[in-house]
Amino acid sequence: MAFIFGASSSLGAPRNTSYFFRPIMHWLFPNISEEMLENVHHFVRKTGHFVEYSMLGILAWRVARFDPAFSTFSPRRQFWFALLFCMFYASTDEFHQSFVPSRQPAVQDVLLDTSGSAFGLLAIWSVRKMRAAT
Repeated sequence: MAFIFGASSSLGAPRNTSYFFRPIMHWLFPNISEEMLENVHHFVRKTGHFVEYSMLGILAWRVARFDPAFSTFSPRRQFWFALLFCMFYASTDEFHQSFVPSRQPAVQDVLLDTSGSAFGLLAIWSVRKMRAAT
């Protein structure tokens, strides 16, 4: 969560991430067009959202699964708790960005982040199902 919060500051703004992203892309693809560079940069940033929140979803589930405070929760309730927690955090993250001049909050990012959390939770559920079957 601290990493996500830090990335929501001006350090994670597109103009700042492009300082290291552009040279790497120009080194890998010397003839890349400006339009393609912007599209790839946007895709990488959104993929970062998805992956960050996938990991947060898994970690939130681990808290709900193994913390004695949640021992009365059913597995379904643990899943929903973790997902709602991640959705809430994604919302507060976007709210935080509304106070950072170089960032813009977006409802689409909350939806993407929540989707990433759901993906992480479904992945851990799938792995646990496969392990239980063997």
